[in-house]
Amino acid sequence: MWNNQRNAPSWCLSLAVAICRCEGRVRGLPSALFMRRSATIVLALAPLLAVLAPVAALADPPPPQDHELRWDEDRPRFRPVEYAATALVGGGAIAMYYLLPPQREPRFVGGILFDDAVRNALRVHSPSALQTVWALSDAVDVSLVVLVFGLDSLAVPTIRGSPDVALQLGLMDAEAYAFSSVLAIGLYDSVGRARPSYEDCQRDPSFVGCNVSPTASFPSGHTNEAFTAAGVSCANHGFVPIYGSRLWDGLACARDVVLATSDGLLRIIGDRHYATDVLAGAAIGFGFGFGMPTLLHYGVGRTRSSASWTLSPMVGQWTGIVLVGTL
Repeated sequence: MWNNQRNAPSWCLSLAVAICRCEGRVRGLPSALFMRRSATIVLALAPLLAVLAPVAALADPPPPQDHELRWDEDRPRFRPVEYAATALVGGGAIAMYYLLPPQREPRFVGGILFDDAVRNALRVHSPSALQTVWALSDAVDVSLVVLVFGLDSLAVPTIRGSPDVALQLGLMDAEAYAFSSVLAIGLYDSVGRARPSYEDCQRDPSFVGCNVSPTASFPSGHTNEAFTAAGVSCANHGFVPIYGSRLWDGLACARDVVLATSDGLLRIIGDRHYATDVLAGAAIGFGFGFGMPTLLHYGVGRTRSSASWTLSPMVGQWTGIVLVGTL
């Protein structure tokens, strides 16, 4: 296991933007051109890191003393109440997404803060370009799930002879996804923000892309999913030596932050979301993705017996189920 593990993922979070900032400072680019160059750099880095980190890590075996990957028994395993909460919340998120009809009329329309400036600088206009960007965004989203959940959480620990670690990581990933998804989906209709293309679609309903829910702009669901994956990746690789190397585990975190950032940029370029939608989705996703495993399983001083949780009914002004206990 790592020494001083809490510092392991810290440098990863800045890698995705460091090159872009350097580019802007050195060349003094105008703002719109700088944003386009920055987006291009991030999008170019994403496939490189996606391939480099897992391939190089598996090709470079860990040193003998770190070869055995196993769960640290000083850390709490996935608790029975977490099984129940994950199933309940995850099922609720799926039901909300597929069964609840989308709100047809927006509660508010238009950008705030820097939304319009970023939209005008980055978005594409032609139908073919928009469809290409949407396909790329979907591909990045699926790739992140495959890399983080399928490869790093399940396949690599299993290949290294620890299906037990694979089980714990997979369950923590599912838990973070369930909670981040139910919040993001719940905000769609409660906020009811019109997509950036809403007014264009009002003028021409036949324009490409106008067949999606017009009020599911805030927060960006794709970005929420992507940064949930990046968050659990940085937590898992920061506290568990999945690849057996600080370098390659750190690169895996950086890889997924870059991929998630590229997904957020693609949602703006494709005119599906405003910049503030993307930032909100990233904050929710990374907050749950990094925060839940860290607080519930990786936190300093935690032991298996230090936490006590229970699900209790709540009746009164609000009716539902509340999760109570101590960490």
